[in-house]
Amino acid sequence: MSDSPLTTAHRLLVEAIDALSAATDGATDDDLLSVLTLCGGTSRRLDRLTVATVASLERRGTFAERGYTSTPAALGDLLGWERFEARHRVVAAEQVCPRVSLDGTALPAKLPATAAVFAAGHTGLRHVAVIARVLAGPAAQRRRRPSTPPPNCKPGVPLWWRPLTRTGPSLMTGRPPWSTNCTWCVTVGRRAAR
Repeated sequence: MSDSPLTTAHRLLVEAIDALSAATDGATDDDLLSVLTLCGGTSRRLDRLTVATVASLERRGTFAERGYTSTPAALGDLLGWERFEARHRVVAAEQVCPRVSLDGTALPAKLPATAAVFAAGHTGLRHVAVIARVLAGPAAQRRRRPSTPPPNCKPGVPLWWRPLTRTGPSLMTGRPPWSTNCTWCVTVGRRAAR
């Protein structure tokens, strides 16, 4: 009777780790540095496999079927991970793995450029988590405003600029040629007054 592919992969992985461990006995400094870089690369490859597996299990609803309300809790129970470790993998799965819409249509990853770098092994889980957190933050959600008023802005009642500091001189003497009934002008005027 032949082994399943998963059983064979497990056996080969254990043998490879045992061989690598045996190679460190009496190794030179350069060999030990090579072992470190090999372990780092292998760890990233295993992280990519873990993230892809978590994404597949989430899409299938496996954890929900087994009574879990959150995937990090399920991963914590299954693998003994701390909540932050499980959360890093779940966030990475949400951001860098292909998705499926409610009607079954295949969708690309939310962060395709990060997904490509992560798949190539040039970045790790923590990098993906930081990128996702920054892009979900308020600074990334703000739209850049143009530096000139929109063409349909009709100057009405002019805005007065406040002093640069409480006792300091004004930014500008006179009135800026902007309107108080234009959203862009009001926003720019408030920013300039700070």
